[in-house]
Amino acid sequence: MSRVVRWDRCINHRGTAADAFLREYFGGQDRKIGLIAGAGFDPRSARVAESLSEIAPGRVRALFLREERPAPSGILVSSANENDRRLREMYPQAEVERFEIFDAVDNAPIGGRRVIAVLQNHLSLDGLSDLVIDCSALSVGVCFSITKYYYKLAGDRTLNIHLLVVDDPATDGAIETTHCGQPNSPHGFQGSWRLDEWSNAAKLWIPQLGQGKLSVLELVHQFVAPHAVCPILPFPSSAPRFADRLIEEYGALFESTWQVDSRDLVYAHEKSPVDLYRTILRIDDGRSRVFAKMGGSQVILSPVGSKALSLGTLMAALERDFAVVLVESLVYNANPSVLAVQAAPRGELVHIWLHGDAYPN
Repeated sequence: MSRVVRWDRCINHRGTAADAFLREYFGGQDRKIGLIAGAGFDPRSARVAESLSEIAPGRVRALFLREERPAPSGILVSSANENDRRLREMYPQAEVERFEIFDAVDNAPIGGRRVIAVLQNHLSLDGLSDLVIDCSALSVGVCFSITKYYYKLAGDRTLNIHLLVVDDPATDGAIETTHCGQPNSPHGFQGSWRLDEWSNAAKLWIPQLGQGKLSVLELVHQFVAPHAVCPILPFPSSAPRFADRLIEEYGALFESTWQVDSRDLVYAHEKSPVDLYRTILRIDDGRSRVFAKMGGSQVILSPVGSKALSLGTLMAALERDFAVVLVESLVYNANPSVLAVQAAPRGELVHIWLHGDAYPN
């Protein structure tokens, strides 16, 4: 029998429906809103903050985060400073906090732990009816850690938690990264797969494929050493042949190291993170029954594709305590043409109501 699915009837919106939801819901004078968002170089940094400043003037308590990495390029620093300026202009009382993603001594990824310390010192939930976590300009590991921290903290509180992201796979793909070479789990997403009691479990690795992420996923595969691999392909997608291009890029790995055939591929609608969430849980339900008497089953997730689709991975990991394994980005690089859309960033707004009044039971 399948287990209860927490977000089986998830309240979520996209595009014009998401914009309409923000206007109608947050327009109510009883809404006291906390906002957490990135103040980095990403051209999508200010879009959600700008919308909320117009919809709920004087009712938003904002905290903006700047992720600090070693030796950033000058053009990215300039873009981040401009986003920082715009956000401070919209929210004069807001705090903008910087924190290091890597340890200064051994370069170990510590962003998740550092951001939790920032949250504990700079954003109280007291008096808030809603908390908005804008993932648009936050790295995946940091966004995951923030969400789990507040989701656990909310508990039985009457607090509504909303995840928002400006979804534009083209922008995600145009931001190039150099990884740190150390697979690790975001803070709070270690799961139980490395505990002795699960040493005989059948490990299934479900990586979300992304363009130009082959070397990252090779490192994660070596680290996880899974018994089976089910790659996630975005289909349907905004670019009709995007899934085909990913199959071409990863084809050699599919046939050799990963031993993946067509039956192992997971197709998830690029525009529906909730679809991916449900698919991952169905896979886990099936494996749990099959391996129940043979050491059990462990699912390990690696979201390295579009940010919007990664929210489906986040929801699945929150519900089943799945492990998440990533390789943190050490250096970012982006063409100036990608960064020059700050006044009118591309992409559709995606909204997921994660916790609160929408789920009374």
